[in-house]
Amino acid sequence: MNGQAERLCNAIDRLLLKAPRKTMVADPEFRELLYVASLRRRAGRAMAALGSKCRDEAWRRVEATRQVR
Repeated sequence: MNGQAERLCNAIDRLLLKAPRKTMVADPEFRELLYVASLRRRAGRAMAALGSKCRDEAWRRVEATRQVR
């Protein structure tokens, strides 16, 4: 692995492992990639939370329908 790839890999690991968010990335391209990764992570978590909420509501409706029959 070349040096840039290694630094990017380490930065992503720190981001995903909830280590301190400060990175020593100087290359603007890497910063942009980390920013995009962070946005995707937040969006994914928000969608997962919404999906969980909808799933719970769907199961409540199934249970209510089952109890009526």
